[in-house]
Amino acid sequence: MTGARFDDAAVIAQSLDRPERFSELYRRHARDIHRYAARRLGYSAADDITADTFLSAFRTRARYDPARASAKPWLYGIAANLIGKHRRSEVRALRALARTGQDPVAESWVDRADSRVVAQSVHAGLAAALAGLSAGDRHVLLLVAWAD
Repeated sequence: MTGARFDDAAVIAQSLDRPERFSELYRRHARDIHRYAARRLGYSAADDITADTFLSAFRTRARYDPARASAKPWLYGIAANLIGKHRRSEVRALRALARTGQDPVAESWVDRADSRVVAQSVHAGLAAALAGLSAGDRHVLLLVAWAD
């Protein structure tokens, strides 16, 4: 598909009056955005990042620069920002776990009796170590630990 009427900018412009046209952008680029997110965060987070990328793009489509025929760089930029937010959130959660020793997800698995103090100490140390890893190393370690 070539020509102005088939480029991404035209689809976005058309979607301002006919929102269903935006689905064409998803059809064209979702696979690439998902693959990028999966490489950065893993497949479980990639679904959410892809969905959030296109939701954000849809919401802000009126500000798209129509001089840019391809929306792919714009979509990658949105995805990169969402990935960065995801990673910063993960690091904040790990640092909070290191400070408090309480993990709301894992806590349900911890025996709430005498082992609580030991578990908090272990969780705090582990969280501190995880927060100190590079994002890539942390991702690989957690992927191996949580996904076998």
